[in-house]
Amino acid sequence: MFSSEAQTEFPGDWSRLLIELAKLQLGLTQGQDVLPALCQTLVHASGAEALLMVERSELGANDMPESVTCWCRDPVIYLTLWSSVNQWAKEASQQELHQWLKFTVWPIKDSDLLLFFHSSAPGWFESLASCQASIGPLVGAIYQCQLSRSSSQSAEDELCFKAVIDGADSLLLLFSLEPEREPILYANPAATAVTLYANRELVGANLTGLLFEGEESDSFREQLRRKGSYTGELWCHKGDGGRELLHLNCYCISQSRRIYAVIGRDYSEQHQLQQAVARTQKMQAIGELVGGIAHDFNNILGVLKGNLELMQLKTSDPKAEKYLNTAFKACQRGTDLTRRLLSFSRQEQFNAEPCQVNEVIEGLQELFAKSLTSQITLSIELAPDNKPVMLDKGELEDALLNLLLNGRDAMEGKGELKIRTGSCYLSGYLPGIAIGKTQVEPGHYVWISVIDGGSGIPEAFQDKVFDPFFTTKDKSKGTGLGLAMVYGFVKRSKGYIAILNTGVAGTEFRLWFPQSRKLATEPQLSTHTGELPRVRRPIKAIVVDDEPEMLEVMADYCDLLGIEAELFHDPLTVLQRYEQQRCDAELLITDVLMPGGINGYELAQKLNVKHSLLVLLISGFIQDIGISSADEMPFPVLHKPFDLTGLILALKQVGIRFADDSKGELWTI
Repeated sequence: MFSSEAQTEFPGDWSRLLIELAKLQLGLTQGQDVLPALCQTLVHASGAEALLMVERSELGANDMPESVTCWCRDPVIYLTLWSSVNQWAKEASQQELHQWLKFTVWPIKDSDLLLFFHSSAPGWFESLASCQASIGPLVGAIYQCQLSRSSSQSAEDELCFKAVIDGADSLLLLFSLEPEREPILYANPAATAVTLYANRELVGANLTGLLFEGEESDSFREQLRRKGSYTGELWCHKGDGGRELLHLNCYCISQSRRIYAVIGRDYSEQHQLQQAVARTQKMQAIGELVGGIAHDFNNILGVLKGNLELMQLKTSDPKAEKYLNTAFKACQRGTDLTRRLLSFSRQEQFNAEPCQVNEVIEGLQELFAKSLTSQITLSIELAPDNKPVMLDKGELEDALLNLLLNGRDAMEGKGELKIRTGSCYLSGYLPGIAIGKTQVEPGHYVWISVIDGGSGIPEAFQDKVFDPFFTTKDKSKGTGLGLAMVYGFVKRSKGYIAILNTGVAGTEFRLWFPQSRKLATEPQLSTHTGELPRVRRPIKAIVVDDEPEMLEVMADYCDLLGIEAELFHDPLTVLQRYEQQRCDAELLITDVLMPGGINGYELAQKLNVKHSLLVLLISGFIQDIGISSADEMPFPVLHKPFDLTGLILALKQVGIRFADDSKGELWTI
């Protein structure tokens, strides 16, 4: 290369310049960007302080375009170079080689290219004038080849960019932000797939008028004009009349032309998942609240029921018997209420057993008839080949009754209600309208449909019908707990529930339950003759409950059954007494939720391991001890409130044997 020092006289060594230009041509063939090197070569050859290579069409711009090639020895010259060149365009703008102020201006023949040499060496202008015919075409050819290669690369880059944009699965729209509208300038294929509008329908249309409307679109426009960008979720109107929730990122890509890009992706599934999570959290919070209340209420009912039963055993007065029976019925209503409340708190069925849904429905027909008006016709269609399912029979009865009463109210007391059953194989996503987009566990299911002839559920309410305390009924007609309880029961049964159809012709709720491999159990008939059974041999039991009144009831129950009871008010005292010394008891009966540092379940684990005690837990609320599945519970559970018969059955399940004192026969239920 030539020396970077300015020469005082042009040497006229054109052969050396030709060699350098030939090297640049070789570099061009190897894919190099040679324009900066060409500019620097000519600067060194001319001895100029600066050289600017520009196309005539680029003159006049306020700022130097990025496509202009420039090389300067002195940064100060660079600062004023472009303004000087623009001044030449206004004053001289000649077509031949000439000098203007401190510049040697060389227009390349048959080209739009202009070369401005600033403060070139003496003799450069004259020498260039004599040789430009041979040098000019070579310089012009190198410039044009590089320009063509750059244009080709730009075109290739543009094709690559377009391929990426066209292949993207996210919606991409370009639009112009005008005062009154936002015309769409470009839409990628994903935009047509998401919106279900053809490309010709999108391009040219008003963005907010076609796709986004209402208060949300007003917020979109306001934020765009105020901040210049937008990030958030908007409901997009689709070409088929439907809607889809999109997460949008919108930003400006050209301030001068006010062109914006909006990138959107389907947010519907994530939105549904968020709703499902929020619903789960809400149900858990409600469950903890009502579970605690129901647990305390169960203790009260247990004391009431126990004392009433003990009184019944000690009296023979018919009038007192009548009063006691009325009190028992009230206790049972309280028990049913707490069982429904506790359905919010349990995530697993602890009373689940194999059963036939057809048999449950057939057994409820009389109750169904009494619950409906005379103007409602109930038709039942039961599939004959349904397999057993694993669930709580009592909760299924409650769920069906809730759905029927809901249908009765939807029809305003007249019309036809249908109950249908069947079986199917489910996989993929749950059909119908469910809580979120529900992915089902593949398998064979037994389904139950309850179909009413009402006017349907409005779209705005469809995602709220299973929410606790949500109701459109008058306060005197509903609490909003019915469908929420049905939903909770179905989830605990590892099943699914959805609104299969709804409209002016009515609504169909469908419940799916996984088929069970276990056979349905036949109900056992009682052979109890009215005499209380006693244990076959004397045994001792440790009884633990923090409620003194309940502990007294348990003491009387044990005495009636021939069991010696050692009573404790808290589990820690039991543990301290028997952790180090021998225990002569064979049975532990303990409440679960108690104060004192450990709960009844933990006490049972420790004593069972150390002393091999038989264990019976008494509680209706055991979620807080870390057990969420019936399969995880190693001990039988007797739910409060219970009566003496329930206690006997639970003790038999533990392994306690009973005998009739007079006949020596086993007492069975």
